[in-house]
Amino acid sequence: MLTVRACRLAFLGILVGMIMGCAHELPSHPSQEDLTEPLVFGHIHVWQEKPSGRIYLPELASIEFSSRDGQRRYRVEIEAASSYFFLSLKPGQYQVTRVFIVEGGFRSSAEVPLTFEVPDRGVVYLGAWRFQIDPPNYTRELEVTIVSESVKAIMEMTVRYPSLSSNVILSSLAEPPVLRARLFEVTPYPRFRYFNRHNST
Repeated sequence: MLTVRACRLAFLGILVGMIMGCAHELPSHPSQEDLTEPLVFGHIHVWQEKPSGRIYLPELASIEFSSRDGQRRYRVEIEAASSYFFLSLKPGQYQVTRVFIVEGGFRSSAEVPLTFEVPDRGVVYLGAWRFQIDPPNYTRELEVTIVSESVKAIMEMTVRYPSLSSNVILSSLAEPPVLRARLFEVTPYPRFRYFNRHNST
């Protein structure tokens, strides 16, 4: 028979596991008051080269990543086809685990193992993350390309956060520079007639 102490320890273990399993929500554009160093920033751009039968263009709904030791998980809501992000994180190595794409009522996800490092202090540019998405298909994929557009990014940062204008900006692009990943649609699918799942024939 379990004692009260054993029950408390079991409950505490479950609670700690739940807390560690939850992803911390981070704003993509924190307020000036909430901005702390070290800070990493970059730009995300999503597009579909070939047309599809869907009405809505793809957008990046959110991005999830975790520390390499697995102790911390984060989710950043983007909800745009093109957007900058600014993240105040603890020093260490991080890996992107999943991105979510939305097209109107359709939602899909892909595992994109990008890695980046946060220094002990300072401001670091992670690059422009370009997500090129295939048209809707049963074996749909996306290609991620990491490039440097540091001049535009630094201008955006200084306009949005004037207090950082005097900081030295380091460049440490996320890796690998190119990768492809399978894009899986997330159910439930929309049932409205004006949503077309695949190209019309």
